[in-house]
Amino acid sequence: MDSLTVYHLARELDARWRGGTIRTGHLDRYAKRVVISAGQGLPVEIDLSSPDVVVCERADAEVRGPLAGWIIESVTAPDDDRRLMIALAREGKFRGSVNKRGLLEVSMLPTARAALAHESGRVIARVGGALPPRSVPRAVLNDGAVLRAATLGEVATLMTGRWVSAPVARWLVSAPELAVDRYREICALGPAHPSWCGRVLLPFPFCDDAVPASSLVAPEHPDQRAASGGASATRADVRRDRALERMRRELGRAAEAPRLRLLADALMSLGDVPAPERVRLLDGSEASVAHEEGESAVAVAERIYDDVRSMERALASLPERMAAFEVAPAPAPRPEARPGRQATARAAARPFRTYRSSGGLEIWVGRGAASNDTLTFHESSPRDVWLHARDATGAHVVLRWSRDEPPPTRDREEAAVLAAWHSKSRGSGLVPVDWTRRRYVRKAKGGAPGLVLVQRSETIFVKPDERVERRLRDT
Repeated sequence: MDSLTVYHLARELDARWRGGTIRTGHLDRYAKRVVISAGQGLPVEIDLSSPDVVVCERADAEVRGPLAGWIIESVTAPDDDRRLMIALAREGKFRGSVNKRGLLEVSMLPTARAALAHESGRVIARVGGALPPRSVPRAVLNDGAVLRAATLGEVATLMTGRWVSAPVARWLVSAPELAVDRYREICALGPAHPSWCGRVLLPFPFCDDAVPASSLVAPEHPDQRAASGGASATRADVRRDRALERMRRELGRAAEAPRLRLLADALMSLGDVPAPERVRLLDGSEASVAHEEGESAVAVAERIYDDVRSMERALASLPERMAAFEVAPAPAPRPEARPGRQATARAAARPFRTYRSSGGLEIWVGRGAASNDTLTFHESSPRDVWLHARDATGAHVVLRWSRDEPPPTRDREEAAVLAAWHSKSRGSGLVPVDWTRRRYVRKAKGGAPGLVLVQRSETIFVKPDERVERRLRDT
């Protein structure tokens, strides 16, 4: 969810909740959800477990929770920051005693989805890790910069401006002659006109086929909406929509690249010293530093640089790939072939599971020993990335990647999660997964099907996650 959507969502929730007493105020730290029922309308759920935060209505909200009884004074969002600020108040227990004051902060940053309710420093409830520092609003782009970037199709340049996210940038680029007026209208922060663009709910119709909505609070979770309302869509349409949504989320996450590069530069300037908790950036703002105990500032900077390079590649390549997806016609079914034969032919052609990463890359997962052999030695390319859970029986996983440089970190980690999930280590908290280029994998001479020898590899540690497996399914 981008900063513009959060701002208009705060306006809507303020009108709905202001002055209301919370009937249900629950922060579920396991499911990573915030549920609030106050004032008019149904309870509202903020799903922080979703890569793109989802805000939807819930028909039921039985758990009162630690915030029940508090009064909501206001709901606001800082300028150009993906954060909700819900001011709370509660009458004192005794006549004449001072009212209590509290605050519920909900961060919707892709890298720091969290919620914290506190009263004078005392934590009432929380979801996720520490809240990130407040963002410094980006500068408002001048008319010349907007027109030039929109005309040249420079999405990355537009995304350096205040309130501009990936959907907004694509909208500006789609009609360069209207870009200046459109951007001025956004910055004026007038009334929202909620619209669905695919499965994403936005404050304005930022796409050609936008469907008007009555609220920025969805009537149901988009996953349920797709399941119930997409019966007439073909399977190819559904796969394409899912791939597009994953690429949109990845592009939105990539918008953090400039600030992360500033953070990496600041850490690298410190030299080989222990990484600090916070560091001051060149733009004058401060940022918190996520690091392991004993990790040096240089090591953290190098890790951030890897992420930044992946994000910058996404900024450069994803808009074009998304445009190709959006205009490509879905393949028509062949009515003359019987469904049973079609299914049999597909299974015979590809005896493995297929997934698609957030960046739109194909991921293939073996279904068993024989399937692993076929996938690794007959279907994949020597330059593809090959993954397998270390010291555990499991599926061979192939991330389709033909370039010389390593694959994007996010896509590689998602493939590793699939390797961990489709292994005997599924129940472990953290699973080591080896990855290498497929050309370094050899068939064990005389070995059983699926048994291989790996000449060299690197190891990453991931948590098996069924939600990731479901989200990446390509069929």
